Amino acid sequence: MSHIKILRVIAVFSAFFTCVALWSQNTFEVSAGAGLFEGGFLKAKYGNRIEIGLSQDLVSQLHTTGLEVYFRIPRKYEPALPGPFYIMCGVSTTLFGKGYDTFEQTFIYPRIGRSFLFRSKTGRTGINADIGFAIHRHTNPPEGYVTEVFPISCGAGLFYRF
Repeated sequence: MSHIKILRVIAVFSAFFTCVALWSQNTFEVSAGAGLFEGGFLKAKYGNRIEIGLSQDLVSQLHTTGLEVYFRIPRKYEPALPGPFYIMCGVSTTLFGKGYDTFEQTFIYPRIGRSFLFRSKTGRTGINADIGFAIHRHTNPPEGYVTEVFPISCGAGLFYRF
């Protein structure tokens, strides 16, 4: 996917996030944490059973920007409510990386995870932890595009739900 298409996707989802009445839905989530192939990140997600999110790496040299889709597995005895377990897939690329080493690097990382809520009256804060594998595609001028599979990819982040 070219950088212009990715920027368009990010612009569409940014417009979507600002046009929806987020405060009345209780389905907007922000989180900060760290992950393998995500670096130190900030994430914003919107949705209930299916969530769409944006991720931005702020620490590593790559500064990857990602688009993530989550499916929250419903509870067994309450199928209308999303449960603590989820399946996600993210695609991140180096939109804001600096230098030749960061040119055209893309990561695809499918994962399974769980949300752990902190005990409080509101139940809006907690930790998301997930694990999976990653596919890394990057350019190497003499060889062209190189695709590598990494057997483990993981992430953990503190979240707050509005």
